[in-house]
Amino acid sequence: MKDDLIGTFKISRLVAADLTGSLDDSGRRELDAWLREADENRVIYREIKEKFTKGKREWLYSEKQVEQQLAIFHKYRTKKTARVLGVWWRYVAVAVLLFSVAGILRWQMDGEGRKQSLVPIEIAQGNAMLVLSTGERIALVDTLQTVCGESSADIQVSGQTISYREENKPVQEQVYNTLVVPRAGEFKVELADGTKVWLNALSELRYPVQFAGGLRVVYLKGEGYFEVASDSEKPFIVKTFVNVDIKVLGTKFNVSAYENDVDVTTTLAEGSVEVILPNERVRISPDEQLVFNKEENSCLLREVDASIYSAWKNGLFIFEDQRLEQIMEQLKRWYEMDVFYSGEEVRNYRFSGDLKKYDSFEKIVKMLEEVAGVKIDIKGKCVTIGAK
Repeated sequence: MKDDLIGTFKISRLVAADLTGSLDDSGRRELDAWLREADENRVIYREIKEKFTKGKREWLYSEKQVEQQLAIFHKYRTKKTARVLGVWWRYVAVAVLLFSVAGILRWQMDGEGRKQSLVPIEIAQGNAMLVLSTGERIALVDTLQTVCGESSADIQVSGQTISYREENKPVQEQVYNTLVVPRAGEFKVELADGTKVWLNALSELRYPVQFAGGLRVVYLKGEGYFEVASDSEKPFIVKTFVNVDIKVLGTKFNVSAYENDVDVTTTLAEGSVEVILPNERVRISPDEQLVFNKEENSCLLREVDASIYSAWKNGLFIFEDQRLEQIMEQLKRWYEMDVFYSGEEVRNYRFSGDLKKYDSFEKIVKMLEEVAGVKIDIKGKCVTIGAK
């Protein structure tokens, strides 16, 4: 009988998880098996679900009533009459189930029975940070005009742009600054040689305050769009953290090299670049994209519309037959959320379309549901995606 009571509480928790959208695949199988066991189980489930979906929070039994019934149940469990025991057991089981579900639902809402207002998923907030050669960190805000701290550079900040000007004196020592862009951030840096770089959310660029020697080398984590100032005597090299380098003289291209992404992509808009891989070098032309798979150590060269892959710097998300998991990874760099999937197949759903970065997340969800054919549930900052 103890096992039966424990089983009842377990089922109540499965029902509660189902009604609140947090039931995993294993729990779903257990709940479905319980529903198939008896018509009575399906009746209980239907009644609870109807009360929950109607927004009612008044259940059939109070905590005090349940305690009374459990006491009576304890009294009768010592009797030998199976018929009487069966009657009371069914009665108490229903009471325990209803009370347990009600209690779990109240706890998940606010712990005290009051309806908790869900916090909408918002665009993340934060300032870009400039890390000087000394290690000093400076928050870049619109009101900041001049950055002091680098004796060999004239650094100005205006809006979402930081710019460097070369000094008319020889560079004694090449020192580096690092621009760190947070979630949902974007920032532009104009390097001392005239090169312009747009950095996407959750990206970093390490670069010399002034370039010295025969090469112009910068280091990228994340995503950046480069308009490289032409200098035939000083090649410009973008180094990523996975031994993929891009060598150019003067051109426009996009590089996406996030640590959590399997692929490192280089997309050329104008000019010509050479992508230096661990085992080979590949030269790409405008409207071509080289995709390097870090796990398989392989690459793929394909024709694309290069403007799609730089649309992010113009306030747009544009997706062309992309996997849903890839799309959500991009959105996570913009919105404060965690994403879960009901099954592996959902991750591979594909979507084409364009979204505005500054739209509300609810609007984005509606479009994804309509076009990608998925069902998206939001609980706080948790987003669960399943098949319709």
